[in-house]
Amino acid sequence: MKVLAYAKLNLALRVVGRREDGLHAIESFVQTVDLADRLTVERREEGVTVENSLALPPGEDLAARAATLLLREKGDPCGVEITVEKRIPAGAGLGGGSSDAAAVLAALDRLTPPRLPRTRLADLARRLGADVSLFLTGGRLRMEGAGERVTGLPFGGDEQFVVLVPPVHCVTSLVYARFDRLIPRPTAPRETLELGVNDLEEAAVELYPDLLPYRRGVRALGAHFTGMSGSGSAFFAAFVKRESAAAAARELERAFTQAQVFLCGPTRCGSRVEGDIDADCD
Repeated sequence: MKVLAYAKLNLALRVVGRREDGLHAIESFVQTVDLADRLTVERREEGVTVENSLALPPGEDLAARAATLLLREKGDPCGVEITVEKRIPAGAGLGGGSSDAAAVLAALDRLTPPRLPRTRLADLARRLGADVSLFLTGGRLRMEGAGERVTGLPFGGDEQFVVLVPPVHCVTSLVYARFDRLIPRPTAPRETLELGVNDLEEAAVELYPDLLPYRRGVRALGAHFTGMSGSGSAFFAAFVKRESAAAAARELERAFTQAQVFLCGPTRCGSRVEGDIDADCD
């Protein structure tokens, strides 16, 4: 089974406190987009093997952990072979690893009937990581808590996004630690979130000053709104028209030859089986 695992953009993100478990509490608007890793998931007689183009150390690959967790949950003695072709840049706040894990949960669930209730899949996703849950649903979402509480929002299908990924790898834990030093007492949650506003952005830019010219370049595009995704390093610009977004992407490619530039549209789901249109968007 071949699966597309989509990236996400945090269109707005606020840090609203610390939880008893030490994690930061956030509120965020999220949109999945059609920048995707391509996974091949195949049943085998035994064992879980993953070939990932990132060459992750053993135990750090969320796709392998997801497969092991699902097979253990079902009590299925079969194995699985997973190949991950990475296109979503790592360390950019785009959720590639979490998306891969959610795609493996969904695909392997289909390959090992009977299928689990969606509520149980969501429980497994939360055990893998806070961001994994959102990719089981995808589309336009509101995230709360540490990111594990997900609520669907009306689909924002008209927006087109240009995503600029600098040659800088942001470490999430370090960005949050810098945020805590900059703003030791996060403010109380508001009624609404403002598109393009990310409480972690200043901390990321202070920690990684090489991000500054990339932020300036994105802000100068004249987009509907701009922002940084997650804890960085990716910046994005939202446009109403595809032609405007395409022109902005070309401008960024000329200005930032060391960066990666992607032209993305929104998706209604977090993953999709190739050749099976909208199968995972129900």
